[in-house]
Amino acid sequence: MRNINQHVLKSKESCAISQNEFSKEIAEIPALEVEALQEKFKESDAGDGTKRKDHILTGTKFYLCVLSLILCLFLIALDQMITAAVLTVISNYFNEFDKLTWITSAYMIPMGCCAQVWGRLSINFGRKWTLVTGIIFFEIGSLISGVANSMNMLICGRAIQGIGGSCIQTVVTIISTEITTIDKRPIIIAVMGLTFVFASAFGPIIGGIFGTYLSWRWCFYLNLCCSAIIFPFFILTYKPKMPTTTIKEKLKTVDVLDNFLLMSSCVLLLLGLSLGQTSNDWGSVSVIICFVLGGVLFIIFLIWNFKYSKYPVIPGNIFFNKQIFISFMIIMLSYSCIMVCIQFLSVYFENVINHNAFHTGLSLIPLAVTISLTSIISGILMKVCSLIKIYSLISGFSLPIAVGLLMLLGIKENLGYTIGFQILLAASNGLNFQGPFMIAMLYAPKDPGSTILTTALINFGRSIGTAVFSNIGEEIYTSTLQNYLAKITGSLQGTAYSVQAILLRSDLISKMNKHDHDLIAEQMLKSIHNVFWMVFAISIISLIFTFFMSNRKLPKKSEIET
Repeated sequence: MRNINQHVLKSKESCAISQNEFSKEIAEIPALEVEALQEKFKESDAGDGTKRKDHILTGTKFYLCVLSLILCLFLIALDQMITAAVLTVISNYFNEFDKLTWITSAYMIPMGCCAQVWGRLSINFGRKWTLVTGIIFFEIGSLISGVANSMNMLICGRAIQGIGGSCIQTVVTIISTEITTIDKRPIIIAVMGLTFVFASAFGPIIGGIFGTYLSWRWCFYLNLCCSAIIFPFFILTYKPKMPTTTIKEKLKTVDVLDNFLLMSSCVLLLLGLSLGQTSNDWGSVSVIICFVLGGVLFIIFLIWNFKYSKYPVIPGNIFFNKQIFISFMIIMLSYSCIMVCIQFLSVYFENVINHNAFHTGLSLIPLAVTISLTSIISGILMKVCSLIKIYSLISGFSLPIAVGLLMLLGIKENLGYTIGFQILLAASNGLNFQGPFMIAMLYAPKDPGSTILTTALINFGRSIGTAVFSNIGEEIYTSTLQNYLAKITGSLQGTAYSVQAILLRSDLISKMNKHDHDLIAEQMLKSIHNVFWMVFAISIISLIFTFFMSNRKLPKKSEIET
């Protein structure tokens, strides 16, 4: 009897324990569900009264919108490379060789300085009409440049183009991140990045055809022709939900002083770089004033923006976010590397190998094709495997090697070297097109407008870095070449051109005898190598930052809160 009672008691205790465990499991289910929801990735709303889900497109609307964005971006990318092919032709036409580099600088300075400002304005007034404003600016600048009757008028037109181009590049990037979820973003970012690469290859070909067979003015008229198709196509295919705030509320959120301080300080600092490079007198009053005044305004901007501004153009919770800052630096440095390399590979093919603009474009096709394939492949792998950092690390290690190999280029063209080195350089950069940007998106704050401002900041870094390092590269090339040419003046046979004439008109080299041509080509090659050394140093710094990138993975579709 006692044994029976003990057995009954044990059974009751067992049942009580089972019931308690079952009750605990039941109680834990809601908590687990809440935890799962908390772990899902969520991006911030736009900050203009609309929700994140209001901007996501699918199906035909998505593909048409992407196509219109690619065309908008290709418009400004192609313009940069077409114009680069006819700089000498334009300078010859106006007979003002001393202002040749201003054709590029006048475009690049506002291109870099205005990027972040356009990002903030796109929140206030909506992405669609902000981009439309940018296209209008760009086309007005193209028209002024096309009909210019003086070099100063053309430079003014280029500056207006740069303001519009900055808006197009920034807002297109913002829209491309808004219309899809983050798991699909690596591929769309890769496609957007490819437009600049294709423009780098085909721009010189088109520019060479215009400069040789038609007129350099068609380099700018082409923009007007293309916009006649692109402008209405974009308006008809992109129909987002408009901001819900009133005009008065929109204007209240624009910190005019903050925007002015950022743009004016950046313009003055870049202007100082350009003036020093073009005048070759870094101690001149104009250069010193630009650097001093620009530096003071930039310090004032930092104090006002991060301490006092109610609506800062660069919010502190974005800029001082460790992973966003690392991504900012990697993109600025690695993108500058590829753009400066493309710029001076073009100089190498035209000035050292003596290719015309058309053949220079053909020579850069291996780079364009490779960077296209690698960026698309890495985007697909990133989406499938969810890994991000590994591709940036591979890129970080291989980029310095690729740049270092460019030092082996000689005054005689070696197709194996030129094609092989371009493939390695392109593959190194293509692998890193999306990684740092995706990390920045993952760590962007969740308060309204933060994703847009983070995207604008990354684009600001890309633009300002390209402007700064292009100017520094030009200065390294010009100053060292001037010194090298001065040393060999006595060794030239039958060449009556001055060092300054050769610096301003590289086409004169083709008119020299073989001895003088090869001697000067060697000096040009040495100067190009000096620029590549600068790029090598930049790539090493980029690699160092890559080590500190987060190991965070790209969220799967099921891990994203919609």
